[in-house]
Amino acid sequence: MRLPAFQYLEPTQVDEAVSILDTYRDQVKICAGGTEVINHLKLRLIQPAAVMNIRKLADLEGISEDAQEIVIGANTTIKEISQSPLLKESGQAVAEAAFQTASPTIAAMGTIGGNILQNTRCLTYNQSGIVLQGLPVCHKQGGTLCLAVKGSQRCFSVYQGDLAPALMALKAQCVLLKKGSSRTISLGELFTGNGIKPLALEEDELLIRIIIPKPKGLYGSAYRKFRIRGSVDFPLASAAACLSVTADFHLADCCIVIGAAGPAPKVVNQASSLLEGKTPEEADVAAVAEMAYELSEGVDNLILPGTYRRKMVRVLTKRAIQAALETLKRRR
Repeated sequence: MRLPAFQYLEPTQVDEAVSILDTYRDQVKICAGGTEVINHLKLRLIQPAAVMNIRKLADLEGISEDAQEIVIGANTTIKEISQSPLLKESGQAVAEAAFQTASPTIAAMGTIGGNILQNTRCLTYNQSGIVLQGLPVCHKQGGTLCLAVKGSQRCFSVYQGDLAPALMALKAQCVLLKKGSSRTISLGELFTGNGIKPLALEEDELLIRIIIPKPKGLYGSAYRKFRIRGSVDFPLASAAACLSVTADFHLADCCIVIGAAGPAPKVVNQASSLLEGKTPEEADVAAVAEMAYELSEGVDNLILPGTYRRKMVRVLTKRAIQAALETLKRRR
């Protein structure tokens, strides 16, 4: 399929990119690796007046650390993240999520910023313009109905990013830049939970970096994913866990996040009160997995039934916690 007509913009400095966003606002679409944007352009899901390629912004690349945190530039590729010795040691869930995100070719093109900022997906929305013309207009297209859940007053499209749940489990923050100011928010605050407009990103803001604070003491993390094909598919269910322990191996802190379970990654908030202060037993892990199951949405809007995907959330949550515990035991 041919691309629609648009003005192509290619800034070489961050200030220039921010100025373009300030000028064009909602008329410009940002492209980095292009693995989602180009497809959406071809399908006519988006038809912006301009496309801004930010791959020449070298200031947004690379992974660095200091005593308190790990910093990842928004233009850092999925491949670089998956192969980073630093992240394999200090942010294992993120490295695992990157490794499972895509095929080698796509991983070499796609960026962490693009993976985080991808749109929500639904079988009735992610179609060509020709197909959509033959369907009723859903919430995602500006209509007043949901084709996946009849009679629903909201959009049930699903956020299927891999890196966001893993980063949220490690309590990552993101830095957003606009002309004249910037702000730093938790990654979880970036998601609205609204399938129609899933990102709390202003029209003139640019994601420039992700910051992962280093937990104190001994900690371990893990990411687990369910998909049809092993290296190229979006998650149909996912779970990430980050656990830190005291000297006597009691949990000091934990964060469990599930993905592909609604329009945003979801933190299993009750897990902390159940697990912290304990050395988790099998029953505790199973109880947290059940919490994750209850929190997930089982809607038939992806390629496998929602009820089955919900059950897999339970399985993956248990596996992610167990894998994080195994890492802790090895490091003990």
